[in-house]
Amino acid sequence: MIHDFTKKCNNYDAKCYKKGCFAKTRCPACYAVGRFKLHGSYFRHIVYFSKLEIVHKHIEIKRVKCISCNVTHAVMPGDLIPYKLLSLLVLLLILVQHYVNKMPVLKVEEAYKFSYQFIYSAIAAFRMHASRIHQYFREASNGLVQAGLDDAGIVALIKKPYTEFQSGHMDWNKRPCFMCKFFNNANAPPTGKFSPLLPPRGQQHNI
Repeated sequence: MIHDFTKKCNNYDAKCYKKGCFAKTRCPACYAVGRFKLHGSYFRHIVYFSKLEIVHKHIEIKRVKCISCNVTHAVMPGDLIPYKLLSLLVLLLILVQHYVNKMPVLKVEEAYKFSYQFIYSAIAAFRMHASRIHQYFREASNGLVQAGLDDAGIVALIKKPYTEFQSGHMDWNKRPCFMCKFFNNANAPPTGKFSPLLPPRGQQHNI
């Protein structure tokens, strides 16, 4: 899989990717650069924020294939958590309300109209990753983040900017945070980042 941190769920468009888009992108499986061809797309359901509202929607995900190793990768927006319905921001909203604002699960369900399954799925993902999240921040800050933080303290670290956290966590751990599938399995699919083309000389590249 390849995460495009120039896009989020609310502005992702699979049709915007053209043949030349991946000239600077490294294959996360074989590390060849710029060896991709477009390879169709698929639809998946996602829960994300759009204009301050929670949206349930099927979005089209672009796929590319590396012609060096024949591995196919999904090109996903940077705030999409692999194998989960909840986008990163929605998952963090649940965690902040539950752990930081001390809102019980039933109150979160009532306030945001989530099913309790969504809420407990978010909590379970956090509990699985909490120690690694804490360790990531301690290493990234050269030990300035204190040891022994409780759950609320760990959640508070990742509230903002959450996409930068996800990008940094992927660099450090080689996997997206909150991806629970393959958590203790070496056979997880390889993960990489989208590297867009350099802008023409004299022009700004707005990311």
